[in-house]
Amino acid sequence: MLVCAQEKSLPLLKGKYIDEQLPGNEAKIFASGIVSTEGYEHSAPIFSPDGKILIWGVVERDKPSYLLEMDKVNGAWTKPSVVSFSAKTSDDMYPYFSADGKKLHFCSRRPLPSGKPVNDIMIWAVPHDSSGWGQPSPLDSTISPGYEYAHSISQKGDLVFSTRQVIDGRPKWSIWYSKFANGKNQRPEKLPEAINDGSYVDGPYLASDGSYLIFESDRPGGLGSNDLYICARQKDGSWGTPKSMTAKVNSPFSERFAGLSPDGKYFFFSSNHGGALPDIYWIEAGFIKALVKN
Repeated sequence: MLVCAQEKSLPLLKGKYIDEQLPGNEAKIFASGIVSTEGYEHSAPIFSPDGKILIWGVVERDKPSYLLEMDKVNGAWTKPSVVSFSAKTSDDMYPYFSADGKKLHFCSRRPLPSGKPVNDIMIWAVPHDSSGWGQPSPLDSTISPGYEYAHSISQKGDLVFSTRQVIDGRPKWSIWYSKFANGKNQRPEKLPEAINDGSYVDGPYLASDGSYLIFESDRPGGLGSNDLYICARQKDGSWGTPKSMTAKVNSPFSERFAGLSPDGKYFFFSSNHGGALPDIYWIEAGFIKALVKN
């Protein structure tokens, strides 16, 4: 097992975003040795809206993936620990808080409450209040039938996620959108061909106001491996042409798992350009406005 921050003592951490060294206009590793370790961080770091909880995913070889949590208690961050609702024999990954912070959505291969196994992986929601975490429950099967991976949720409750299905022996990836209306998420619709162009697409991040979408892809024309792409919502509600997020974040290596801090000031992503396994990087998010505008 890889040694990580949950297995060793940590210095007193009081920073708003754990890492005392804020990034500038150049990406740097986020919370090195604490969140970004020699292990495989497998999601963007997700802060609760009030900034008091941080959760991210970790993958270890030959073991189910799991979620780690840090909490800000009496002004200081606790060391990482596995979330209390973890299913120790099933993969848990891709955390994302609801806008009010009262629910955490995540993906899991755990069996359904009935005991029936899922097709592959599906989206679950677990409530949170001052007493801690409640009992996870799966989303309605009309929204998440069991092939759903990374996802995010807008301020209004619109849900975007990726799916992976094996067709004719080959994995087919696509990104889907579920609008929130009449008090619930509606049946998802596949996003247009400019986004779902037949290449690998995953890790969609929907802006809190729904104005743009970021996702990872290995489509032709990138800098190499997986790159991050952004597309803006048009005035008529359609989506613009995806564009590379440029060399500010992309490289000849693999960039994945986009996310923003709750205040929108910092952009998080995963990259392995610093070593064999990916780390989480962060950078000031101001450049995103220019990409959306252009």
